[in-house]
Amino acid sequence: MSTFKRIIAVDKGNTCRGPMAATILQDLLKDDHLIVQSRGMVVLFPEPYNPKAVAVTAAHHMIMPSDRSVQLKEEDFGQDTLILVMNQSMKQKLYHTFPKALNVFSMTEFAGVSEEEVPDPYGKGMDEYNQCFLGLFDLGVKIRERLHAEEKEKRGK
Repeated sequence: MSTFKRIIAVDKGNTCRGPMAATILQDLLKDDHLIVQSRGMVVLFPEPYNPKAVAVTAAHHMIMPSDRSVQLKEEDFGQDTLILVMNQSMKQKLYHTFPKALNVFSMTEFAGVSEEEVPDPYGKGMDEYNQCFLGLFDLGVKIRERLHAEEKEKRGK
């Protein structure tokens, strides 16, 4: 499908936005044979996903493929891997922390929308989690469109 074979959605602790984004992208790109995963920037030990994130995702008829947070590692980066983070400061932190970091974009940047960050609903109510999910879904649709457009352009050359 794309020059990328794997997409990793990264958030701070890999318990909420990252897993929701990965689940959405996996659903939207299910016919494209991509591996879609999520990772955290700071995962001291594997934690269960946030129950509100799991519930909101399930309410939209999607099931998160895993149930434990995973730390982002140097070996997660590669020429064929797209790393999508929640904001520009996470992007800068990854480039600063990982010498082999490449193909790192904020989700909004890769989707071609404003440079706003994906709001973190942690500690808030179900409405905020649902709004986060809907925002991630909209970004996911735009990301899918970009990946498909790039693939179509690549084939046309």
